[in-house]
Amino acid sequence: MSEYRIASRYAKSLIDLSQENNILDEVNGNIDYFLKVHADNVGIQALLKNPIVSIEKKQSILKSVFSENTNPLTMLFYNLVVKKGRSKYLPLIAKEFVNQYNVINNISFATVKTASALDAQTSKEIKDFISKSTGKTIKVTEVVDPSLIGGVWLKIEDKLYDASISGSLRKAKKQLLNTYISK
Repeated sequence: MSEYRIASRYAKSLIDLSQENNILDEVNGNIDYFLKVHADNVGIQALLKNPIVSIEKKQSILKSVFSENTNPLTMLFYNLVVKKGRSKYLPLIAKEFVNQYNVINNISFATVKTASALDAQTSKEIKDFISKSTGKTIKVTEVVDPSLIGGVWLKIEDKLYDASISGSLRKAKKQLLNTYISK
C-alpha cells in the first residue's frame, strides 16, 4: 500500500473519531504540536523511523514527550499507529490530518510577497480580499522580497498573481525579445 494511502486512511480515522467526540479542534492542536516537535527534534525523527527500537519503547517515549499536552484520544491514536508498525508514517499521517482538517473547515493558504513589510491595515485588507474572493478562511504568509522592487506577488493555493515591478519588467523583456526574434 502506498504511503499516501496509509497516511490518508489513518488521518481519516482520527478525523472521524475526533468529530464523534466533538474534539476535532483540540486534536488538530495536538497534531500541530506533534508536527512542530517532530520538525525540531532529530531524536524523535530517528525514533519513529528506527525498526530496531521496540514498540513499547517507542510508545513510552511518545508518552513522555506528548502526554502532558495531548488529548488522551490523540495519545491512544499514536500508540495504535506504533503498535501496528506504522510509526515511520506518523509524520505523514499528521500532515494528512492537517490537510483533511483544512478541507473540512474550508481553510486555504496564501503567500504574499512584497518589496517591503506590510502594515497591519494593508495586511488585513489583502486577507479580507482573498477570503471574499475565494469564499474560504485564509491563512496568509507574508514574505518580504526586495527583488520585487515594488508591487505584490500573490499565490493562493495553485494560482499565482504577479503584480510586481520585477514581474512587469520580465514580461516586457520577454515581449521585446519575442518581437525582435519574430522580425
